[in-house]
Amino acid sequence: MEEIEIPSPAKINLFLEVIARRPDGYHEIESVMQLVDLCDCVRLARKPRGIQVSVAGAELPSGRGNLAYKASALLMETAGLSDGVHIRLEKRIPVAGGLGGGSSNAAAVLAGLNRLYGLGRSREELTEIGASLGSDVPFFLSDGLALATGRGEILTPLEPWPPRWVVLANPGVPVSTAWAYREVSSKLTEWQPQASIRTLVTDRRLPWPPLWAFNRLEAVVLPHRAEVRSLKALLEQGGGAPVLMSGSGASLFAVVPDAATGQALAARARDAGVFAAAVTTLVRNPILTAMA
Repeated sequence: MEEIEIPSPAKINLFLEVIARRPDGYHEIESVMQLVDLCDCVRLARKPRGIQVSVAGAELPSGRGNLAYKASALLMETAGLSDGVHIRLEKRIPVAGGLGGGSSNAAAVLAGLNRLYGLGRSREELTEIGASLGSDVPFFLSDGLALATGRGEILTPLEPWPPRWVVLANPGVPVSTAWAYREVSSKLTEWQPQASIRTLVTDRRLPWPPLWAFNRLEAVVLPHRAEVRSLKALLEQGGGAPVLMSGSGASLFAVVPDAATGQALAARARDAGVFAAAVTTLVRNPILTAMA
């Protein structure tokens, strides 16, 4: 095998509570994460030596500042692999928007390199490597729906729903994840914590529609980002329920009852000049399918 192509899906945070700041600078969280079928494309090709990254569809670094580069370098070092790889990223997921595109790309690179070079690493071994790259990377090596605790790397698999429709929308404004968590951290003593999502899990299942959906970071992001507030109102007025930020934003997701409602709402958001797409939740993780 000389080349491999892997779909690299986005995620949404259906629930996100910040529990406390940790001594290591991270935060204890409780989150429910779900893969959706908006995907980047990750192509890997053998080369004699070195790591090359090419990016289409977004302004991203091509060197060590790219998480896909870091993932390949770490796995190749761990495996003692002296060969190289050309990584081509075709970006469709909004960058730095709370949808996990960079972490997903890193997970796809780990899975793809493992297969391309026959390294024989188990999913557990790749997940451990992924955890050292970023808190969300292990989730993108999971089955696709999970309760995440710790700093996000401790995953409890949940039973998937059949595909459900949601609309993703992004107003194109930057939101710093580090800033959002700092702001929340400074206010944790003032707020009563949300009831734990674990109380709603029965036999590894959560009810749908997710009327339990919640995102603690909205409390600090929305007052400072009028564009996100306006987009949330548009999605709610168009029939999304619930409508919430994913992660630290600026992307939002709107739960809709069917494809027709989703397509109409996405078109309405695009008419307002923002990125929007009607997508479904995934029952299976395409990164794992490509690993097999």
